[in-house]
Amino acid sequence: MDGRRVQELHSKSGLRHSGKYPDPEGSLGQGSIYFTHVRDSLPVTLSKGNIETPKALQEVQVSDPHLDDVVQNLPPSENRRFYPALDGLRAVAVLMVFCQHYFARPAGLRWGWTGVDVFFVLSGFLITGILYDTRNSQHRFRNFYVRRTLRIFPLYYAILLAAVLLMPILHWVYHPIWYLWPLYLENYGRFIWVHDLQTNPYALDHLLSATRHFANPPLVFYLGHFWSLCVEEQFYLAWPLVVFLVKDRVRLRNLCAAAFFVVLAARVLCVFAVPQNLLEAGLLERFTPFRVDSLLLGGFVALCLRGPESARLTRFARPIMWAVAGAFLAMEGYYVVSTGSPYNPGVWVPWLGTIGYSMIDLFAAGLILQAIQPETGVYRILEYRWLRRLGQISYGFYVFHDIPHILYIKLVRHLFGANATHFSLRVAALALVGTLLMAYSSFRFFEAPFLKLKDRFTA
Repeated sequence: MDGRRVQELHSKSGLRHSGKYPDPEGSLGQGSIYFTHVRDSLPVTLSKGNIETPKALQEVQVSDPHLDDVVQNLPPSENRRFYPALDGLRAVAVLMVFCQHYFARPAGLRWGWTGVDVFFVLSGFLITGILYDTRNSQHRFRNFYVRRTLRIFPLYYAILLAAVLLMPILHWVYHPIWYLWPLYLENYGRFIWVHDLQTNPYALDHLLSATRHFANPPLVFYLGHFWSLCVEEQFYLAWPLVVFLVKDRVRLRNLCAAAFFVVLAARVLCVFAVPQNLLEAGLLERFTPFRVDSLLLGGFVALCLRGPESARLTRFARPIMWAVAGAFLAMEGYYVVSTGSPYNPGVWVPWLGTIGYSMIDLFAAGLILQAIQPETGVYRILEYRWLRRLGQISYGFYVFHDIPHILYIKLVRHLFGANATHFSLRVAALALVGTLLMAYSSFRFFEAPFLKLKDRFTA
């Protein structure tokens, strides 16, 4: 979606509501996290003979790591080290994205799109850890891809199937970008049909109904946030090949570090070499080669924790994190003062789309390092049970949260009137309840049966 989507929706409803940037979303919530293994989402069985436990990750053990699971009796992880705060971090990230789409104010919530970067770095951290730990395991390729498929594909393709089945009723406005969705390539669509993004953006990232009955405002199912799922899935397809081929920890670590700086340099180069309309369409945000640095930064952290540099990394994580945050705020403050314009997440800003993304990723990496150390305040905050449980269902929460956005607006307008006080807050409250119900039901009754098949198809 584009940065004016919320504003357009509420203006069509006869309301005043300023919009914000739509959805960097990230690919999310996937079960309890054990050491570097996400039992519900990261597909790989850790072989006991191949685990190299990072020194920095040896402190926390629990007698029953399944105690707070949303669904019991899912395939267990062989590694019993449990890091509940990473589930909590995933919950915070998905709530940030939710606030991005449902709140225009306060201004701090307009940075909710950075939750997608948290997802990217966390996914790279977890996936790289699992891949490296199982690099010598038998059937490592099969196990990884089977478990990934059982975690991600069912809900994703169920949504696409539901859209197809609703076609005779809702008469979606056709666009050839539809063919990219089943291939996990939708994130490239707006650059192929960049002209359509200017003339009819809803036909690109969303499903727009042509049925007159839903004409005021038109019925739109928002799928724009699926772009981040595409970025992650493309990473999951290619990165295992690299890890299993190279295998050496130091070489992989150096590769991740080099890629971080190379991708940053490539984004800077694009500012001067790429047409402005492509930059404004989100090329540096959605084009996988320009975002892979986020995932590889997480991989860098995971690999460092498996080596002698782990103690230094964890010791300096907090000062580096706050130094990056301070520099980021200073640059943003300078931009606001020099341009005289307040931050607008729907407007392309060169510094933010280049060095800004890298700084956000570094802060996210620092959060992860803080979240795996029980003595930190970040750990204590993120280990709250309600956050951990939300983190376990955050994949479904992310997938569902924005799809029926227009339906929530219609329902609130029907129940309270178009001029109801705190209209947007009512919409957000309804959306939060609806999303939680759908995410919980989906995980418990639809996703969990697929997760229970993991042990059947993996060695």
